[in-house]
Amino acid sequence: MEIIIWRDEFSVGVAEMDQQHKKLLAMINRLIAEQKKLTDQKTIANLLTDMTDYADEHFRAEEFLMAEYDYDRKTEQEDQHKAFIEKTQSFCLAGNVGPNILSEALLDYLGTYLIGHILKEDMQYKHFFNKKGLR
Repeated sequence: MEIIIWRDEFSVGVAEMDQQHKKLLAMINRLIAEQKKLTDQKTIANLLTDMTDYADEHFRAEEFLMAEYDYDRKTEQEDQHKAFIEKTQSFCLAGNVGPNILSEALLDYLGTYLIGHILKEDMQYKHFFNKKGLR
């Protein structure tokens, strides 16, 4: 998998969420870069743990805004967020991470999920939050 470059089309119009999305993307890019090196299992595990923890933190922030502004697709977002965390953890437990190994399937999932989720799901709240004055 190649490094993912942030593009303006990924912006959801809420600066805080865009910054968090950029950080998640940077974390995934770090994992992509590490895949090309001989990296020890502990480093890979720490990177994945940090990325999963930050994703969870981001999801909570996003869900807080959705609750605060009564966003009608909050439940769908929560379900998708939960599924992402569970699937990422299952990849790790299934042996897709080991000494010098970070599976292409895991990296593809992380990158595809993040970009797909931003462009499909998160874009749906762009107009909603902007109308509420969030930028």
